[in-house]
Amino acid sequence: MTEPPMPVLDLIAWLLLVLWASLLTGGLLLLRSRPHRRRLPAWMQAASGLTLLLLAWYGFLLARPGTETARYAFGIAAATTLILVGGHLAAGALAPRRTWFGISATAIGYLIIVAAITQYGPDLQGVRLLALGLSLLVAALAGLAFLLRTSHRHPLQTAAAAAYTLLLLFAAVGLAFGLALTAPRFGVLPAGLLLLVFSDLVRLLELAASPSFFPYVRPSHAGPSSRLLPPLGSAARLIRPPAQALIVASIWSALQNPAGSQLSLFLS
Repeated sequence: MTEPPMPVLDLIAWLLLVLWASLLTGGLLLLRSRPHRRRLPAWMQAASGLTLLLLAWYGFLLARPGTETARYAFGIAAATTLILVGGHLAAGALAPRRTWFGISATAIGYLIIVAAITQYGPDLQGVRLLALGLSLLVAALAGLAFLLRTSHRHPLQTAAAAAYTLLLLFAAVGLAFGLALTAPRFGVLPAGLLLLVFSDLVRLLELAASPSFFPYVRPSHAGPSSRLLPPLGSAARLIRPPAQALIVASIWSALQNPAGSQLSLFLS
């Protein structure tokens, strides 16, 4: 039996996607015209994030209730909400507690992604289990290195939360790769998560290099790594929206299968 053809986004989804891309492109053009700025304007970040959330929850509404596709779509939409909120709290933090809340919200979002991927598709065995094991090994090494580097300068609970977030993200990457290997239409999912890995690693490096805990406060010494962090940090912030959009797009990958769960909004 051949797989059903890839569905086409309906008009509402296309409008939301174009609006999100327009906001992001406008923000990038604004940054280019003002080289002294390193962040997108707050209102543009909020508007693009809200548009992406609308797209994610709209995808959830398209899924047939009670199916694994609906559970997957709900997990991705809920996780996207928490990741956006967590990123806002961590990026604009004026106190360590707020940053800790941001990291925790992001970690919960990654945990929901892990749960959503795990319950979808074939059993967790074979290539899916191998991909998960390899990613967890890399995550354990990266998390341990971060803990050893930061435990003497930052509160232990914050360093542990950051390492745990990294572990969950790598777990999600491993599960996503395993799912994409068994169902290639999910290729957008590991692509988006890998971009988030890069972004989060850079943000953790900023955190580790900051003796005052805040990512935007640079250490007094200006070594090669400290000079490299600002451009890397800017790149990490810029790739997060496309990464999150790729993850949201995986909802439409899930809507392809089973074919019976597709609604008439999609072309067949």
